[in-house]
Amino acid sequence: MRFWRIVSYLSALLLFPAAGFCGGAWVPDPGKGDVQLGFSRKTASTSWDVNGDTFTNLTTVNGKRVITYHDFRYTYLSGELGLLNRLSARFLFTYLYGLEGPHVDEEKNVGFSDTWIGLKYSLTKGDWPMALAATERTPILYDLPGAYNRYLFDAQGNRRGVSPEWRGLLKRDYTLSYMLSHSYDGGRGWMNFEAGYTWRDGAPADQVPVYAEVGYPLPWWGMAAKGSVNYVRSLGNDSPRQPDDRFGASATNNFNDASLLKAGVSLIAPLGSRGLSVEAGYNQWLWGISARRYREPFLSLGWRF
Repeated sequence: MRFWRIVSYLSALLLFPAAGFCGGAWVPDPGKGDVQLGFSRKTASTSWDVNGDTFTNLTTVNGKRVITYHDFRYTYLSGELGLLNRLSARFLFTYLYGLEGPHVDEEKNVGFSDTWIGLKYSLTKGDWPMALAATERTPILYDLPGAYNRYLFDAQGNRRGVSPEWRGLLKRDYTLSYMLSHSYDGGRGWMNFEAGYTWRDGAPADQVPVYAEVGYPLPWWGMAAKGSVNYVRSLGNDSPRQPDDRFGASATNNFNDASLLKAGVSLIAPLGSRGLSVEAGYNQWLWGISARRYREPFLSLGWRF
């Protein structure tokens, strides 16, 4: 369901917060929709190298080798709104409180991160609805003109702070995806499947994202348990790094040619009869190539209207 959609959730997984899009192939009627306000925390001190082998991220501080960390705390606002018959719009805005480096010398960067906007179009309805979606991931809320630099400088060349450009992937993605869904047990349980292709504008390689999700109804208070698996495969055709690209490559890492597998579990509980619900869950990165081994608890409040 949905002709264009905001599905880069799958491809942007490398830096992306928790559970942004799980609406599947169902498209809300015009004027109907849903919105979620959530928080997630992604942390990692280890990575997978270009061969898929695990290593600890280290750096040198005062002549000593110490562990360096990612601690990315996201607040996100996502939603979907029915526009026309079979057509809906979706969005995701993310705000990052980011810490990177060893605990004794962490670098902090706070502000907007990546944004996803898109459309979704319903192909078929019924027991197994299908949809197409088109999504753009954009750095519009933190991008600066000119070449990338991790720091900001004044007119005299003195460093005056960190650049907002390290708060996201910086480049743009364009994802076209196909969705298939199914509900059971009177709509209390569901299954969502999605596969697509992501074109990258810049150094990161194109990717194939695949996503599967199952919701299982529980016997208490209308609650449901959700499990998900997300696979993102790089196609290995990354372009040479340009001055305005954020990421490059080394002997152990090529972020622009990264693949990963992650799994998640969560509990969803309704809050009364006004369309409110709360979701609490956890995501774990299970495998990767040139990717961090993130763990990510998350919590969100949703409203369906």
